[in-house]
Amino acid sequence: MGAIFRAASGVIVWLGQEAPGTVAAMELPRRVKRFWPSLHNNPTDLTDHEKTPPECPRWGQGAWPAFITLLNRPWFRRLWVIQEVVTAKDIIVTCGTSTAFWDDFTKLVRVVETVHNYSLGANTMLGSKTAAQYISFMQELRSITQQGTQQAVKDYANEDSMAPYVLQMAKDCEATDHRDKLFAFHHLVRLWNRPDYAMSIEMLYKLFAVQYLQRIAYAISEFSCDEAKLSRRQLEFICTAGLCNQRLNLPSWTPDWSVPWQARPLWLGAKCYSAGGTDVKEFAPVREVDSNGDAQFRLPVGAKLFDRVLAAGSQGLRLLKNGSQDLPEALRSWLFQSKSLLHVNRNRPNIYANENEAFARTLTAEQDQDGNKLTLEDSMQRYGALLEFLRQADDPDAMRAKGDVAVQEHNRLYYSVASFLRGRVFFLTEKGYFGLAQEGVGCGDSIALVRGAPVPLVLRPGPATGEEQSHAYRMLCEAFVLGIMDGEGWSDEAIPKETVTLV
Repeated sequence: MGAIFRAASGVIVWLGQEAPGTVAAMELPRRVKRFWPSLHNNPTDLTDHEKTPPECPRWGQGAWPAFITLLNRPWFRRLWVIQEVVTAKDIIVTCGTSTAFWDDFTKLVRVVETVHNYSLGANTMLGSKTAAQYISFMQELRSITQQGTQQAVKDYANEDSMAPYVLQMAKDCEATDHRDKLFAFHHLVRLWNRPDYAMSIEMLYKLFAVQYLQRIAYAISEFSCDEAKLSRRQLEFICTAGLCNQRLNLPSWTPDWSVPWQARPLWLGAKCYSAGGTDVKEFAPVREVDSNGDAQFRLPVGAKLFDRVLAAGSQGLRLLKNGSQDLPEALRSWLFQSKSLLHVNRNRPNIYANENEAFARTLTAEQDQDGNKLTLEDSMQRYGALLEFLRQADDPDAMRAKGDVAVQEHNRLYYSVASFLRGRVFFLTEKGYFGLAQEGVGCGDSIALVRGAPVPLVLRPGPATGEEQSHAYRMLCEAFVLGIMDGEGWSDEAIPKETVTLV
């Protein structure tokens, strides 16, 4: 398909049939380009009625609601349209009989995103991305592809490969056949040698995981390269997996690309974590054949079993399609569940001097939207803002009276808080630590520090045979544990290092 799109003189993007308001909505990109070109560089002017030219409707009126509705159409989430956009020479966006140039359309989408969704970047809310974030991804891949095919299809062991970014974004895309999560980028990024639809999806994902990790391990051991960067790439790949993120029957360390992101990865873009120290170590999976002749896959890792979960919440923060309108109720429920956990287990060991501060630091995962570490003051400020937000939510009239500034603060809080808590529960450990992990962790699960990993992993004893019985674990998910994210546990000589086998 990629070759077909490249050979075409142009591509028509079909958003679907005409609906009420779509004709005027499709006219907006052309009107803004002609009568209000400065808006592209000054998106906040959109809400300033005094700066709105008479040829364009005021924000929130006329065609604007229909344009926003247009961005919720399924086209933006479909996997195969990425090739369609990335490889095309020219693109026309079509809805019914109305058309718009791709560049004009996407520029206006970015303006609307700035005002309407208060976007903090394509990685902020994986699992609930907007049209603008999908478009940003396609545009970035499109610009690299235009530099030349060789640049685009670099081996994923290459330091500059786009493969990790493509995999992160494709995980949320919609596909009828989820093998296409790897096949659809064949001419863009080299993920798999050639599409093979005779192979089962489980076997494809297993073999891809083995190939991906082994290829990078070989590059680390044999070539002059940025070893730390490639080792981190392996670890991030492994952290994408876990039973909490799988539907298919896969080894727990193998990512299931058919499942959208259930929670924003703690490691994604993070510059503030080094729970497993700073050692560089390549990871090479092992493939064996059992007595029945079936292939079995396992992954040996150097680790420290630091602690165990004492108690954990039963339900992660859940947000419905109404988004921020459901946030107050969802957050209240989540906070009540977490505080109840602290009360019920009040006789546990206590390692924090100030539990309220510790709770605030855990709630924020001590990370800002740029991946930098939050100070105690920053964490307390965000926690205080969260509580104030919940109080204001009880008085919507007062909230509306505060105007656009309050609404923007509402959205900022929505993204910054929900991005880390979504899909996660609060937990306590036997040693008295506070943590965040995905829904599904429970009492007795182990908190493991893996050599070089930025974040701890939650493990559960798994089936194995022979000598590996006591060292075989299934990975559940990554975790945040307050007090060990800077390598404190890894440097503790009292905790032995051992080889743990993930199955």
